[in-house]
Parts: sequence; C-alpha cells; structure tokens
Amino acid sequence: MRLTHFIFLLSFLTIVASCDNSLETDKRYAEEKSIESYISSKKWSYTKSNGVYCSPQSQSYGYEVNFGDTILFWYKGYTITSPILVFDSNIKSVAIEAKLDTMVRKFEPLRAVIGSTPLLDGLKYGLLLCRENQKATILFPSNLGFGDSYVGPVMPWSPLAFDVEIIYLNGPGKVNEQNLFRTINLSEYTLHSSGLYYQQVVDTGLVRPTETGKVFGSYTVKLTGGQEIESFATTTEPITLSNLTPHAVRIGFTLSSVGGTVKIIAPSPLAYGKKGTPKVSPYTPVEVTVKLDSIKTN
Repeated sequence: MRLTHFIFLLSFLTIVASCDNSLETDKRYAEEKSIESYISSKKWSYTKSNGVYCSPQSQSYGYEVNFGDTILFWYKGYTITSPILVFDSNIKSVAIEAKLDTMVRKFEPLRAVIGSTPLLDGLKYGLLLCRENQKATILFPSNLGFGDSYVGPVMPWSPLAFDVEIIYLNGPGKVNEQNLFRTINLSEYTLHSSGLYYQQVVDTGLVRPTETGKVFGSYTVKLTGGQEIESFATTTEPITLSNLTPHAVRIGFTLSSVGGTVKIIAPSPLAYGKKGTPKVSPYTPVEVTVKLDSIKTN
C-alpha cells in the first residue's frame, strides 16, 4: 500500500509539474506574441536568439559584442504593455521625464564585461546581438527579466525592452585582429567610412550602383594569405545588393564603376564576424575582389 501510495503521489507531482511547465510555456508564448506585435507596430526588423529580440535602430559595421568584451553603453529600460513604464535609465533627461529618482542613479555610460558583470539574462543576450557604435532596442519575455517578481513599478510576468547605445567596445578578439591588421601593407589602399580599405584597380569613371541596386558581375573572397573562401559570378540573374553578404562584398560593388574592379581588405565585422565559418576563424580579415559588369536598370 505504501509503495502504491508513493507511486500515486509521484505521478500526481509529475502531473502538477507538467501543468506548471505547460503554463510557463503558454505564458512565454503569449509574451513573445506581445513582443512581436509591439515590434510589428513599430515596423521594425529584428533578429532573435536565445529567446531575445534585437531591433537595430542605426546601421553599424562595428565589432559585434562578444563574451569577454568590455563595453560602455547608454540604456533606457521600459515595459511594452500598457501602461508603458520607464523603470530605469542612465540618461538624465530620460530619468527626469520618467520621474525616476535622480539621486540614486549615475548618469554616465554603464561599463560591463559581458559574461562577468551581472545583467538581466535578456539584456545580456540582447547585447550579444549588437555592435559597437550602434543603437538598438532589445526585447525579451519575463523569464529572461524579472520573472514573477515585483520590481519597482514593474508587474510580475512583464516582457521588457531596453533601448541601448553602445559607444565603446574592446576585447581580446578585436585586439588580436587589429594587431594582425598592422602587419598588412595598406599603403595603396583608402580607408572607407565603414572600416574597410579599398583600392580602385580599374576605375572607368562610369556610374556606380547603390546598396539597393541589382548588378551583374563577380566577386572573390580570400584570406589575406591567399586561400580562396568563396566566389560568385553571374551574367544571367542579377545580384541583389541589399541581400548580399558579406557586407564587404556589397560595399565593394557600390565602390565599383561599371566595367571597373575594386580590391578590398576588410576586417571581420564586414566579413565573417565573431563566429567565423568552418573555413574562416573568428575575427579574421579577408581580401575581396569585386568586378562590376553592369547595373540592372529595370
């Protein structure tokens, strides 16, 4: 009887735990739909990783935030369900407007070492989707925020948003790549505003495409040591530049004149980034050669 009773109790607890898990799943699903509805109402694009949404508010070709990086950033934290409440900020004007206590806050960029400095999980994972010199909005459900706790005016089970601006980034990956860059002869190259270096091998002086254009041509991506990573050429179907990656290739076409050739040395943020690929190690600069044959006009 005792064994039967124990088995019954164990089964009951399993059912209760299963129900709790189901409720948690339903709650998280509802919060994610709320976040997606909010993003849709703003007409924002976004990426999602680890349950966190990140909508870039400015373009940046800076280094991607990674574990171990030290960053400085401005932020505003708020709820996204009505009534929308700003609950924290290190921006004085925002804090005053939201009637936050300005006596207990430091109005200076927050310094954080990603992976070491205690941050809400949602904020930490969201920052990992951001870049140096970028403004972005990070959104996440309550299981990555305050959960079932009351925190100031924030109700339990509240999805949260953080507007952030990353104004400084440094870390081992960036430092190592910059040291490598110093060994590359760039004397015949020009520094582009995006951070890549380019050389006009053939410049016809003819028209150049925009980043939203469609073109015919070819490109090759190599490691700076000469190993080819990828190449592509087309004469039948145009290349849509807005969809083209790596970023260095897309920018290369916009620097090319029709009938011209551009050679580029690009840092990893404009190539394969902090993760790399099976062929390319993280934080690896690349050499890109772009040839522009023509621009699609209709």
